[in-house]
Amino acid sequence: MVSNMVKTGIVAAVGVTVIVLSSTLGWILVPDIVTSEAIITEDNEAIYGAWKSPPVPFFIQFFLFNCTNCELEGPENSSVVLDLQQLGPFTFSEKRVKFNITEKDGLLTYFEEESYYYEPMGNETSLDEYITTVNPVYFTLASLITDLAPPESVETLSIAMHRLLKDVGEHPFMRRTISEILFEGWSLQPYIKILVMLSDLAGIPLPELPEDPRFGYFYGVNGTDGGEFKIESGANGLDKLGLIRSWNGEKNLNYWNDDFCDMINGTDGAIYPPVVDVNERIYIFVTDLCRSIYTTYERDVETMGITANRFTVPPEVFDDKNPDNFCYCRDHSTNPELCFSAGLLDLRPCQFGAPVVLSTPHFYLGDEKYSNAFTGLKPVKQWHETNIDLEPLTAVPVFISERIQINIDVRRYGIPPRLLDINNTVFPVFWINETAILDQPSADDVTLAVNVINGLNISRWCFLAAGIALVIAGFVMLVIFYPK
Repeated sequence: MVSNMVKTGIVAAVGVTVIVLSSTLGWILVPDIVTSEAIITEDNEAIYGAWKSPPVPFFIQFFLFNCTNCELEGPENSSVVLDLQQLGPFTFSEKRVKFNITEKDGLLTYFEEESYYYEPMGNETSLDEYITTVNPVYFTLASLITDLAPPESVETLSIAMHRLLKDVGEHPFMRRTISEILFEGWSLQPYIKILVMLSDLAGIPLPELPEDPRFGYFYGVNGTDGGEFKIESGANGLDKLGLIRSWNGEKNLNYWNDDFCDMINGTDGAIYPPVVDVNERIYIFVTDLCRSIYTTYERDVETMGITANRFTVPPEVFDDKNPDNFCYCRDHSTNPELCFSAGLLDLRPCQFGAPVVLSTPHFYLGDEKYSNAFTGLKPVKQWHETNIDLEPLTAVPVFISERIQINIDVRRYGIPPRLLDINNTVFPVFWINETAILDQPSADDVTLAVNVINGLNISRWCFLAAGIALVIAGFVMLVIFYPK
């Protein structure tokens, strides 16, 4: 018959064994296995394939503004309030495929090709519809003359530009089809002679031009890539997964002439390090914005049956009073009064001097003077805010809606009032809603992964608790049965 002391020893030994096994398996071996399966490497075929060519459907919607009372030569006088009519959405599906991928030292280097396909929805307005909008080429020339020409020549060159454009039927405002404004573009041939003349007068060399130069806001981007990215694969730690280490071979930007504003922070917005901390900012580098931004936690939401943490872009990211943003204003060091107010980002430094200004749709969260300058604009949080919903454990994006608006900095520049009588304003051209949402199979995969991880986490604590209980039981038995 087994003695009580032997039984005590067995119980204690089993308890210690369970503690050692649960600790080894639960906190070392199993996490290492799970971690290895999350690294983006060609050996992990499922993860690598989904990263290389995301199965999640992407869509980009365009909303264009038609100016209902704009005259092509400009308003009758500066007191006219311009009326904007929003048209859209015009929906395109978006296909992303990474190529020229190399792996080295836990880093992935790659390019990503983006292609767009028109997906008309129901009663959508035709892409052949004409709208009246600001002429970006006219105001780009006016802005460049002001920025680059000798001060004593600005007005003379501006008047010459205005009259030469008028002679070939080009004005401060224009009528173009939606297709031309977006992807098709329109011919810049009427501008070539003027560009050469202005280049000679101002002493500014022209870049080499194609045989048939055209301009459209998305002209020529279909089937192109956004440059070379180098990111963390997760092999150097999952807390670094997706973080961008360089873009086009550079660790920093060179747009803003400031070390802080030229920093490349965060991921590309498609992948994130797992285990989301709602108390931390999530940084994203956005090539279209020529800068990094951050989002902060707002609330929990449910999408496709998955509870997710919603992150949004807070107002301070584009707040002109935020000291972190001073370096995004090219005039701040000389005259801060020339900087745009809250909600805008001047993209001249990364758009070759073109007066392109970025904002949120309808100037949501921006200075009210920008939306109040027009009729037809109505900022609404639900429609105009950027949202990123992340599953808390895996950090898989469940739903993304990135919303930005393209504007032109409209002012007289060096053109006298008798030729163009207009108030300084930021003129909205169109806004974009770029979305991605998990399809059902992907949502099921995420749910399964979360359940497995949660199950393993619960199991290791249960086994650890059982081991501790057995050790305590052994100790109690030892006290009871130890010979007196």
